[in-house]
Amino acid sequence: MLLRAGYLEVFQQSWLQAQADKRQLRTMTIPPYRGMIMDRNDEALAISSPVESVWVDPSKFFMERNLIREGLSDPDEKISSAAQNQLDELDVNLLKLRETLGMKKGGLSKLLRENSAKQFVYLVRQASPEKAKSLLDLKVPGVGSQNEYRRFYPMAEAISHVIGFTNIEDTGVEGIERSMNELLAGQQGKKKVIQDGASRLIEDVEQVERMIPGQDVSLSIDRRIQYQAYKILKEQVHQLSAKAGSVVVLDSRTGEILALANMPGFNPNARSKLKAQNYRNRAVMDAFEPGSTIKPLTIAAALEARVIGPNVSINTSPGHLQLGKTKVQDPRDYGTLTLDMVLAKSSNVGASKVALLMDPKEHWKFLNRAGFGLRPNSGAPAETIGGLSYYEDWGKVDRASHGYGYGLSVSLLQLAQAYTIFANEGILVPARLLKQTDAPVGQRIMKPENARAVLRMMTAVVKEGATGKLAMIGGYKVAGKTGTAFKYINKKYRKDRRVVSFIGLAPASDPRLIVAVTLDEPRVERATGGRLVAPMFSKIMSSSLRVLDIPPDDLPSKRAATALKVGGS
Repeated sequence: MLLRAGYLEVFQQSWLQAQADKRQLRTMTIPPYRGMIMDRNDEALAISSPVESVWVDPSKFFMERNLIREGLSDPDEKISSAAQNQLDELDVNLLKLRETLGMKKGGLSKLLRENSAKQFVYLVRQASPEKAKSLLDLKVPGVGSQNEYRRFYPMAEAISHVIGFTNIEDTGVEGIERSMNELLAGQQGKKKVIQDGASRLIEDVEQVERMIPGQDVSLSIDRRIQYQAYKILKEQVHQLSAKAGSVVVLDSRTGEILALANMPGFNPNARSKLKAQNYRNRAVMDAFEPGSTIKPLTIAAALEARVIGPNVSINTSPGHLQLGKTKVQDPRDYGTLTLDMVLAKSSNVGASKVALLMDPKEHWKFLNRAGFGLRPNSGAPAETIGGLSYYEDWGKVDRASHGYGYGLSVSLLQLAQAYTIFANEGILVPARLLKQTDAPVGQRIMKPENARAVLRMMTAVVKEGATGKLAMIGGYKVAGKTGTAFKYINKKYRKDRRVVSFIGLAPASDPRLIVAVTLDEPRVERATGGRLVAPMFSKIMSSSLRVLDIPPDDLPSKRAATALKVGGS
């Protein structure tokens, strides 16, 4: 025995040490803590919670089982009673393990047999620490656990399209989680550790690679405004049986996106119920024909091209305009209209005549400078560039239809960004989804006096007798525009399929916020932007003004007094 011990100690030491290390020395991965996503006020929108994943080494399990059989057997090769008791205890623990995992009868045994040659198979991912402990306490050979993190989203579906979500490996697959994954994810570390036979940590040996935690990301979103916008949108989409809907709330001075909501939505915390068709961030990914919401931009382009002045009048009689086989119509003959009333009555004939006065190149250049046909680069992933054909391809019908919002397409975010021109006296401020610390760098698109003139014209839309009267807000002057566009399906416009919208600014005397809202295919009669979407705009804008404590600009006024009187009664 002394000779054998000496032989093992001197000649077999390296081999035996290597065998021991294979069983006890492990290189453990240290998962990085994923950075938080926060709103502009440092409120958490996405956080990581510690969880554990439980795994099994099937080869070790069967090895331990065989050792029980072989090491505790009688000389006549019959299993001893002690060994049988251990095997019975192991079978009981396997049954408890299967039940705790919620697997079907025979499922765990099948999993172990099919992977008997493997050394690592997951039993459950991202389990709570309590559940992981209950599984490890069963002391089934080869079963171990590792620390991980699971993403949690406090606002759930209210901001799901912006934030997105991560997969089981904690990698971003949608939204900001995906577009900024490299920054948020950090880098995993590695360390060598000693484990016992039950894969429990005994000692840290050395750090191989340092773990680098992910960085936090601050968005421009205000969670209070975001919640209200989503709540109002969701209620109206369901009430009107609409196919979809979107809202964008923009700080007109900085271009920061304070809210961006879509329906249908999804809850990123309930992964088993996720449906891919609901992931689309429609406000930035989907382009639509804007309809009458483009008319203020048509007038703005004409003023810049100096083909009209702010005080001209347009003859819209007899209520239609024939362009070859195409007929542009108004609901009735409005006669001669000022530019204010072209917007207030939403006259297609008036907008077409204004557009036809311009050289198509000048019209195209203005729309392009306003961001049409260009990606906003706001920080939201998968932004559409919309559709704006080159001016050399425009015929007379195209020139006219572009004047009232057909033949070109934009996203809701592009449209909201374009309206910053009217809020900043002719300067376009780029939309941004990340919180801004520096002053925005805008681009002058039109003269200040022309921008102020169009802003004044849009206030005529939000008055009694105009198409946007339901967008009125007590105590505030509002400038805006309604929009109703038929959808182009199978090479024809369908009057029963509509996209209705409203976009506006407030307070109109010194615009601070821009709110753009759209509904896709509301299933009600007389579906128009003024009737269905203007009230939504009013609710979202008024709640946003209150949240930011923006003072009224229309008190005392007859309208505010009337509102107070109605409220008091």
